Amino acid sequence: MLEELLRIADDNGLTGHESFRERKVHWFIDLDVDGNYLSFSPTTAGWKNKDERGKRYKTPVNLYCQAENGEIKSVCTNQHNWLPDFLTYPANELYPRGVDGGQLINDKKRKESWKLMFGARKKLPNNNILYAITQFLKSRPKFPVANLPEDGRDKLLKRFSDGYERISFRVNGKIGLLDKDILDWWAHKIESTRNEVLSLLPDGKDFILPDSGKLTEFFPVVFNNIPFASFDKEPFISYGLGKQTTPLRIETAEKSAAALNRMLADENYNIVMGDITAVFWAKNNDSVNSTGFVSLISKNDTLEVKDFFNNIWGHRQPSIEESNFYAVLLAPKRGRFSIYSWHTETLKEAEEKIKSYFQAIVMPLNGEDTTFSISELAGVTVRKPKKGQPAKPLPNTYISLFETALFGFLVPYKLFKTVLIRQGVEMAKGAEEKDFEKRLAARTAVIKLFFKTTKGGDTMEQKRHDVEKSPGYLCGRLLAMLDKIHSVAHQQSGGTNNSPANRVYSVASKTPAMIFPRLCNLARHHLRKMPPGLAYNLEFGIPKDKRKDGVDEDWEGLARLCARLQETSSQEFPRMLSLEDQGRFAIGFYYERERCKKMPETKGKEDTNQDAKEESNE
Repeated sequence: MLEELLRIADDNGLTGHESFRERKVHWFIDLDVDGNYLSFSPTTAGWKNKDERGKRYKTPVNLYCQAENGEIKSVCTNQHNWLPDFLTYPANELYPRGVDGGQLINDKKRKESWKLMFGARKKLPNNNILYAITQFLKSRPKFPVANLPEDGRDKLLKRFSDGYERISFRVNGKIGLLDKDILDWWAHKIESTRNEVLSLLPDGKDFILPDSGKLTEFFPVVFNNIPFASFDKEPFISYGLGKQTTPLRIETAEKSAAALNRMLADENYNIVMGDITAVFWAKNNDSVNSTGFVSLISKNDTLEVKDFFNNIWGHRQPSIEESNFYAVLLAPKRGRFSIYSWHTETLKEAEEKIKSYFQAIVMPLNGEDTTFSISELAGVTVRKPKKGQPAKPLPNTYISLFETALFGFLVPYKLFKTVLIRQGVEMAKGAEEKDFEKRLAARTAVIKLFFKTTKGGDTMEQKRHDVEKSPGYLCGRLLAMLDKIHSVAHQQSGGTNNSPANRVYSVASKTPAMIFPRLCNLARHHLRKMPPGLAYNLEFGIPKDKRKDGVDEDWEGLARLCARLQETSSQEFPRMLSLEDQGRFAIGFYYERERCKKMPETKGKEDTNQDAKEESNE
């Protein structure tokens, strides 16, 4: 992995000790040449949406370590050694009384920010922008609450307090971040700081680069505040060797972290799945490219998925198809990040795997094909969260689904079992639960994915619904049909939530013989309560020549389903279904449920006479 990150850094001209980084700036404080306050305005017109607000600039950034009194210290990893960036600030690091006008709990950050600004002013005494900014700061300004729009002001103030909105300066119409003299001074300052650090580091070799060089003691940060490596922490400590137990050259650490940060900053190279972050890229010769198709698994956009299917090879040359594809799964937590897995194959293989994945998880939902993001699939393996709270699937769930999508790994049996258990629990709660239909479809998609990966590519597609002969599958179909009969019978009385599917799904999917005879007797009672024509259609189906929609196949009813089941299960309902048959039960139940939603209308007498007339004319 380190070797690939180093190649990415070299291909993109990254050194890892750049003086600037791209970052969003959301607001400008406008000043005149004397530092008088003029306005507080957003950098973009789209300020209402937090994701659209803000414009990217190359902003000054501090080096991750510094030399002090002949000793190297890390910065930006804790409050004690914290150093501010320059010219861009969260509000609480700029205004003496913070956002809410009260005393800041920890004023050290604000003082350090001011100290750096006044220090720059001393180094560049003739710079008009720095003069205006320091004059403004001397007035001890208050945060301009009144300048914020009233609509959504409270949410915006919270974002300022939490440090999500960054502020910079514009003096007499000139943006401070674009002033050449200031930028040159900052670049020289960072270079001098790094040279001082290098002079204190020992020489040595690491296991990546071939030559000797300076060995680092502290590491650049990734994921905003996590050191790239923790070789000075347990379990790496070896007494007597200090911080050099597992040494890395400073170039290795800096370039690797820079390459990783570059991909973490671009949504085309990563997706976030709960506590897991997946980073991926393709490499062809010396070119590192994003792989747009991977981001599809983090969305639920069916149209984009269909477009991917239609154009999968149309725009690629053979050399691109054989490009190497890389993916790494990372988990940042508690001041460190862990590598869960590392994968490499060709880009063509990865695209074929993800195509197969989408073919398995596409589901009919209310008459339309629907796909799901990995987060949605993982979310249905656990209890639905309370309003406003995120779902918390296990990290291994995300990892398993990602590795299945991109690399064709088998869906673990444990995940399959978890989904089946969840199915029984949520069916018992009833269809009135919000998102019930979509969560049911997503669980069925995971079950289909299990069969696709573990049973020789068996996708159990809907087109095979009417010919599937598995007893478990047919029992699932039968429960959905009995549920349909129950709901139709109770429509006249206003409906009921206590349907067979909600009441007995768990029992029916495990021990059909225990419950289905009673359900079938109950269905006969319900059929007697219906209008004769409707009852006949539900029990015996609708022949294709009687269908008003013109579809050239019979619509099967209860009697035909029972006959199919008798043909495959020795005239009796199965006493017990295995775990895999419970999965088939779930798929059969879902497809039959969707089929019953669009029960076809039958032709009336006029339609039948018209058909006969047309046949005689032929």
